[in-house]
Amino acid sequence: MKIKQLFFLICLQCFTVLMAQDIKITHGPYLCNMTQDEVSVIWTTDKPALSWVELAPGDNQSFYATEHPRYYETIAGRRLSTSTFHCIKLKNLKPGTRYNYRIFSKEVRSWEGSGKVLYGNTVASNVFRKKPLSFSTFPCNYADTVSFVMFNDIHERYELFEKLCKNTGFNKTDFVVFNGDMSSYLVDEARLFHGYIDVAVKEFAKETPILFAKGNHENRGVYADKLCKYYPASEGRFYQLYKYGDVCVIVLDCGEDKPDSDIEYAGLANYDSYREEEARWLGQVLETKEFVDSRVRIVVCHIPFITGDWHGCLHLKKLFLPLLNSVKIDLMLSGHTHAYSFHPADAHCSFPTIVNDDETVLKCEIDSENIKIRIVDQDNRLVAEHFIKIISK
Repeated sequence: MKIKQLFFLICLQCFTVLMAQDIKITHGPYLCNMTQDEVSVIWTTDKPALSWVELAPGDNQSFYATEHPRYYETIAGRRLSTSTFHCIKLKNLKPGTRYNYRIFSKEVRSWEGSGKVLYGNTVASNVFRKKPLSFSTFPCNYADTVSFVMFNDIHERYELFEKLCKNTGFNKTDFVVFNGDMSSYLVDEARLFHGYIDVAVKEFAKETPILFAKGNHENRGVYADKLCKYYPASEGRFYQLYKYGDVCVIVLDCGEDKPDSDIEYAGLANYDSYREEEARWLGQVLETKEFVDSRVRIVVCHIPFITGDWHGCLHLKKLFLPLLNSVKIDLMLSGHTHAYSFHPADAHCSFPTIVNDDETVLKCEIDSENIKIRIVDQDNRLVAEHFIKIISK
């Protein structure tokens, strides 16, 4: 009996110790879908939690100088508290404004029958011995320079991605474009973070936002349907228009590269209809004031239109190229082929296309006259350089 009692007490102590362990932030935070007045902040914890973001002016004032507004993730008026995944959308921000921010997660230990919540400890990003995290919303007006970098076809090679990041200089970068196939197959959350998002968080994504373009490989795997959770775009779609001052970036979703009936897709593909819907959206976007008033117009699409004879490429070319040829487009940026190439404007395509390979980073700087492109490998060697003259409307 004494042995059984001792065993019970040991088990109880172990359980108590486990319950008393502090909640931890396991991944993130990272920023995505930045606009002129919104941004999403995403992170995960090892235990379910009620989470929020505190926002403060982006000046040198101490974060402890005053209370700050809290932003929660809510559905129909109720703050979410049962998940380890936290996505807080900060709304009604001022354009071209710098903000400091801090994330919080308060552990939810249990629910009583009456609906009362038993909370545990709270974990937060450090602003005591470190500078608070910060970001700047996209401006509305003309910017002297706009700088961004693009990665594509990393395919979860996180070590390569880390090497490419080391030579980038994110402190002078306004945003980062992920142009497809950052993953090979979407299996689960752990692989998604380990494959490349954790590196992004470490190197830049806490303060420099990600603009995400879905590649064909991001459509594959049991977890593919969950991807929109990690890059929450408006209306649940992956094709978007972004404005940074008078620079317009149209992010397209290429879908898959083979016919929908291909055996590889296990009967799950419906990308022809999806691209047709996207083309209707694009036709409407090209008539908006946001697009028409833009001085510089860049299109991002993982699969290029101007090279290749697979179904996905041919369908994209059929649907989208006539629309884009009907307006002024300065440049298209693609990946997919795992090989660098440059395609100048010609009689069939009115704009140049740069295809970045799978082991380089593309750096873009836009000034009053040119779009300057430098493509650099993991050893910081220049692979290619282009100066594209900005043509007035």
